[in-house]
Amino acid sequence: MLAIGLGHPRFLQTDLNLVLQIIILAIIFASLFYKKKNNFKLHGATMGLAVILQIVAFIVVMGPTFFNNFDFFYTGTSIAAIQTAWIHAVPGAIALLLGIYLVTRWAVKTSNVAGCYKRKRIMDATIGLWIFSLVFGIATYVLFYM
Repeated sequence: MLAIGLGHPRFLQTDLNLVLQIIILAIIFASLFYKKKNNFKLHGATMGLAVILQIVAFIVVMGPTFFNNFDFFYTGTSIAAIQTAWIHAVPGAIALLLGIYLVTRWAVKTSNVAGCYKRKRIMDATIGLWIFSLVFGIATYVLFYM
């Protein structure tokens, strides 16, 4: 199984990733606050920061963990922790791709608020998928590392 003991570098990485995910959640809440206050420039910038941090987390921790253990994730689908990891990974990957798309579209024309309104449903779906993935990511952490 994937469970790794204390003192292993992978354990520290997953702990730091969990802390980073909570920080990203706080950044997203701050971003939603800026949106509510009609400060769309800060809203976009903080969402951009959240997406960049999420990309770093994927490249440094989540991607390597998944791809280095893909055989286990593929063959161990009867294990509850693996099922939980898949329920985390699929919507998380979709949310990350949508986040990259949305932030890129915003960064091209930061003054075009009307364009953002057109993508509101995609933004809402992205936040929903990200939070759903976060909940199952925390569950995956608990099942594998606690």
